[in-house]
Amino acid sequence: MATAAMELLFAGNRIGHAQSDMSAFFAVAYDDPGRQIAADFIGLSCESAILADDELNASNSSLLGLIRLLGRKGVIRIGGNTSERTVWRADANSTASSSFVITPASIDRLAACLRELGWKVIYGLNLARGTPEEAAAEAAYVSHALGDNLLAFQIGNEPDGFGRWTAVRPDTYDAMAFLREWRSFHAAIRARLPQARFAGPDTASEIDWVAALAEQRPDRLILLTHHYYAEGPAGAPHVTIANLLNSDSRLAPVLEKLALYGRKYSLPYRVVETNSVYNEGQPGVSDTLAAALWGLELMLEVAAAGAAGVNFHAGAHNLRPAEDKAYSPIARNGPGQYRATPIYYAMLAFALFARGALLPARLAPPSSHLKAFAVRAPQDNLHVFLINKNLARDVRVAIDPGRHFHSFSIARLVGPSVDASRGITLGGSGVDELGAWSRATPQRQRVAAGGEIAVAVPAASAAVVSMHA
Repeated sequence: MATAAMELLFAGNRIGHAQSDMSAFFAVAYDDPGRQIAADFIGLSCESAILADDELNASNSSLLGLIRLLGRKGVIRIGGNTSERTVWRADANSTASSSFVITPASIDRLAACLRELGWKVIYGLNLARGTPEEAAAEAAYVSHALGDNLLAFQIGNEPDGFGRWTAVRPDTYDAMAFLREWRSFHAAIRARLPQARFAGPDTASEIDWVAALAEQRPDRLILLTHHYYAEGPAGAPHVTIANLLNSDSRLAPVLEKLALYGRKYSLPYRVVETNSVYNEGQPGVSDTLAAALWGLELMLEVAAAGAAGVNFHAGAHNLRPAEDKAYSPIARNGPGQYRATPIYYAMLAFALFARGALLPARLAPPSSHLKAFAVRAPQDNLHVFLINKNLARDVRVAIDPGRHFHSFSIARLVGPSVDASRGITLGGSGVDELGAWSRATPQRQRVAAGGEIAVAVPAASAAVVSMHA
């Protein structure tokens, strides 16, 4: 059970134990059952336009290698704004005026990639400009080709914006109008595929639409979905590194509502599209070490709230298709070549060290700059995440792990500077274009007789402290 120091801390008292130069004290309730983190928590969100090009194929060793490094299980959500400009054509020789034509060959390429990766897909259908019959035909082929790699269909992308920023519906378009359309698509798909599963409503800002869909209790709705962006729009003067790193207060009410709806309707929920700055990201903010620190904290907060997972959005720039959005975790480095961007390293840190149960813990004194989380791994090891968002001040943290460990090692997420977009490393190593990463041999240190572990965390960096029994 927790040590005496931890019990005092959990009672709300300020610890005054021997730690003269410690900035903070972190106590972990190791024996608590904790909250299990889903095995497929990690996810990517891709624009539907990716299906219309030839880069998403099983022979693209760079792209697949980088995804594979994030784990054997994960979820790719396909949708985004370009899903509103797709059209399904079963005849590969037919033409369409739409920007993005999806054909059987497109889906076959996707299916081959998923078989290589072992990941599942949430597949988006065009509610904005499509018809129920077209969606049902597309869904039938997708279901046949993807098989067990298909997690669910989503009907529409950000429908709460249809009457506002996309102008594909009247400005009076509301949740009830959306639900009428959603049900017609749902019925057409179910007529072709009685066992089809669905996720939704894939909203951008109107979180109450999540409850509105769940309240209908449609057959085979298995997942509630919503989007979240910390800052925006890109280019606004208030979009800065400092503001991004201090944006966590905006996340809490979103997660509280999603968790409430999840409990009320007995459905898991997932943040299926997220990133730092909406409108494709802000260069100098979204592509920096700061975004990696923000992203790591985001994933841990979402896991702590009980979500099923997080999908970081990526893709080509709408105005400059040869370039990737500033926040893309995996960015193109040339034809058929990709690279890991800073936020990818946050995903990798989570993928490597956040497998298990997230444990109750307490940081004293509470801090807006220092964030700490603890994960009990399946082999009874403990991983403590320490994220120092202070841009100027190093911190030292004393950790009471709640049980005795013999040794510990540290993997650091660092870069040349907080605004660096290159040179980011995790555990002393970078990731190459094929997804190869070899952590520098960790130096194991013995735990002192008292069981407490002291760790220094430099400004604008994160550390994962792994404790070994």
